Amino acid sequence: MQYFQYTDENYKSVLDPRTKLIMLIAINVVVMMTGFTGIDYVLRIVCAAIPFVCFFIIHKPKAALIYGAVCAVMLFTEGFIIPNTNGALNLVVVFTTGAFSRFLAGMAFAYYVFASTTVSEFITAMKRMHMPDVITIPLSVMFRFFPTLGEEASAISDAMRMRGIGLGGTKGGVLSHVEYIMVPLMMSTLRIGDELSAASLTKGLDSGKPRTHICRVGMGVHDWLLVVLSIGMLVYMLFLR
Repeated sequence: MQYFQYTDENYKSVLDPRTKLIMLIAINVVVMMTGFTGIDYVLRIVCAAIPFVCFFIIHKPKAALIYGAVCAVMLFTEGFIIPNTNGALNLVVVFTTGAFSRFLAGMAFAYYVFASTTVSEFITAMKRMHMPDVITIPLSVMFRFFPTLGEEASAISDAMRMRGIGLGGTKGGVLSHVEYIMVPLMMSTLRIGDELSAASLTKGLDSGKPRTHICRVGMGVHDWLLVVLSIGMLVYMLFLR
């Protein structure tokens, strides 16, 4: 806990954004490439446990418990049910459980990255890596796009609930529920993308001049330890496995 700080207005972490990106890459590579036995299974457990701990750190206990319960079922199925089944049943279990579990840990850690990293921290970290603006600007827009889109989706759901539209409401059914969510959400997606792009350009991200910042971004001992762990998993998966 001493390595993190949290406020109600915004999630912040003294973990460097570069550390989070490397860990995100490592987790996705491991869960996509590993099998269900031996060291591969241990690495899957490690990668699944990282987002679980991170959810508690950013004060999301409900999300952590739900994620932990789903992961426990997935890991139990992969470790004990899949090796002891065969034929069509094995194919069905592998296809459903395996495919879902290969995306779950990566998506959960990506949520933690978005929730605990501000745009200013991310841009500063990218500048220290000397990343070109053609990469930094789209990624910085993305950091605000998904949270804003989530807020829009929540507002749409509230409006539908007030009008009795939804699966459990007095109007419509599944098709109406999808229609009343997807149509305004698609329109909001276009508007949000344009507004965030304009906001980024207004802040001078494409000026080519050095930017000043007040956020603390730097690699600490814990960052290097996690970077070494992530690189170690990547080396094992890509070269030693």
